[in-house]
Amino acid sequence: MRPPNMQDVAALAGVSQRTVSNVVNNYVHVSDQTRKKVQDAIQELGYRPNIAAQRLRSGRTGMIALAVPNISWPYFGELAHLIQKEAQKYDQTLLITETEGMRERELKSLEGFRPDVVDGVIYSPIVLTGQELPKIDVPLVLLGEKISDIGVPHFAVDGEAAGKAITEHLLERGARRFVVVGSSETVMTIGPGPQRRRGIEKALEEKGLSLTPDCVVESPWTYEGAHGALTSWLTTHDLPDAIIALNDIAAAGSVRALADIGAHVPDDVMVTGWDDTDVASYTLPSLTTISPDKVAIARQSVKALMELIEIGNTDCGEERVDFELVVRESSTRR
Repeated sequence: MRPPNMQDVAALAGVSQRTVSNVVNNYVHVSDQTRKKVQDAIQELGYRPNIAAQRLRSGRTGMIALAVPNISWPYFGELAHLIQKEAQKYDQTLLITETEGMRERELKSLEGFRPDVVDGVIYSPIVLTGQELPKIDVPLVLLGEKISDIGVPHFAVDGEAAGKAITEHLLERGARRFVVVGSSETVMTIGPGPQRRRGIEKALEEKGLSLTPDCVVESPWTYEGAHGALTSWLTTHDLPDAIIALNDIAAAGSVRALADIGAHVPDDVMVTGWDDTDVASYTLPSLTTISPDKVAIARQSVKALMELIEIGNTDCGEERVDFELVVRESSTRR
């Protein structure tokens, strides 16, 4: 037996094929009574719309893309999950690609997103500048601190303000000698690193303090990178009052490096992270951290992209996303 088609649904519901099509495509100009009759007939017959044909008629693929540096980093993994949930609300399939913070991968991923592949892209660049960003034929939304002010919807936390807030918190708890773990010069940190460091330096300057080059521990934002770099630094330096790690996993690596030499957090050294990923809640001690509103980033970026796809414009431009300083055990001395 052949599978049921739209004509069968129309006959059973007592309506035209055009009405069935309007219901299947969720057009609004169908009465509730008629819509229910068609939906009941669809369920009774087990009719499945031809998705490929629908997309051919609409000129849309039903898929959007997310390009991030590294899905194994907790922040990007959690953000991708939230964006996936938002995409489902619009009946969109989400494709995810990793660029690894490499110039050629960032370029290739964008150039590969054609209208026959995806309807739009949410993109978190690390290396490319606004001048280097290639022209693409699908709507684009940007995330993160690297590229801004190029006429594309862009969602990011104010890294400088957040850096200042976390430093002021540590200053209030008596810290005067600071170390920052996470280089602003590596490929993967060149976007957000400088902004966060400027905020740290501004808060210190207001107290007549400074962050010397010797107090910046260059490290990838990874567990092993931070652990190794801080372990090496501690062999030639005294303990600081506080360590500001520029993401949560670098903070966790720092906590381990301190534990290896018998130093206790927070009694000997206070440690803070950034991003408020699950790592921050379950590290021992739990991490004080900057918590960007990841739910808002996901919701607003997908909404802006869908507006660009569906109506060709959006009110969103340069959007500052809220953040919160979440105080936990790692900066709370007894």
